[in-house]
Amino acid sequence: MAELQQLLHDPTTDAELRTLATEEIEQTSSKIPTLISVLQSTLIPTDPFAALPCLLEIRPGAGGSEAGIFVGDLLRMYQAYCKRQGLRAILVKMDSPAKGSEDEIQEAILEVDSPGAYETLKCEAGVHRVQRVPATEAQGRTHTSAASVLVLPSFPEHENEDFGTANLDDPESDFYINAQDVRTDVMRARGAGGQHVNTTDSAIRLTHIPTNTVVSIQDARSQHKNRQKAWRVLRSKLAQARRDAREDEKTQLRVSVVGIARMGRGDKIRTYNWGQQRVTDHRSGFTLNNLGNVLEGGQSLDEVMDSVRAWQKDREVEALVADEEAEAARKKPK
Repeated sequence: MAELQQLLHDPTTDAELRTLATEEIEQTSSKIPTLISVLQSTLIPTDPFAALPCLLEIRPGAGGSEAGIFVGDLLRMYQAYCKRQGLRAILVKMDSPAKGSEDEIQEAILEVDSPGAYETLKCEAGVHRVQRVPATEAQGRTHTSAASVLVLPSFPEHENEDFGTANLDDPESDFYINAQDVRTDVMRARGAGGQHVNTTDSAIRLTHIPTNTVVSIQDARSQHKNRQKAWRVLRSKLAQARRDAREDEKTQLRVSVVGIARMGRGDKIRTYNWGQQRVTDHRSGFTLNNLGNVLEGGQSLDEVMDSVRAWQKDREVEALVADEEAEAARKKPK
């Protein structure tokens, strides 16, 4: 490129050669973004959970009942997205409050049971914020509510050559759980009524004692099925927690040496503004005014997610550079 630029700026370059140089610069310039993306993909280590299915756990945050209603909006958005993308999505859990709006959801867990789903959806983890006028707001004031989305790796239900049952029995595996560390409580299902309440002790609550991680499942009428679901969710939660702990340790080193921090799952990542029909992702800085299509899981959601994936690639390259600088600083004689 530098040589071609020199030819263009050289007054002695004849017209034919100048035309050829201009064409070559245009062709090469158009390839640069693709080449950068390929180079980034080559440099960045593959996420250890990349090939796995995933669980999306959606919970209300600040904002009262409106936050619970927003959980339902996000759940339907991801269900529609998965359907359009051909991803198999199964609703593992959906709890509603005993009192309140029928649209309000306390917790929803959606299993995306397709290989590579974790890599596809991990960009959605974080706090999603909604700004709109609630149906119960008499004076038309805009309220701000929030919901948190966790993206957890899900261990495949069926064995395959990459993730066999040995991983579950290997103490070094992120998915390993010592059964003696887990307390199991069996109880009667509770809820707002209807199919969520039955007359048998089918609900299961698992508590991982060392970390105080609790998982409760009551959606199925079978205690056996609820137990299976609870164990899968517990493994996913602990696996992600172990991964986050390693990443936090690396981040602390990067911050102390070169000042690069990472955005955590508790950070506000995206705002959905009903009045302006606007969606803004606060990581990539990407904004579009097509809220309806985003909430329908349409191509506008693809655009938002693609912008975040590009942002994540840039941050991961920065992290690689930071790791190299941190290692150099560690080896440097004091």
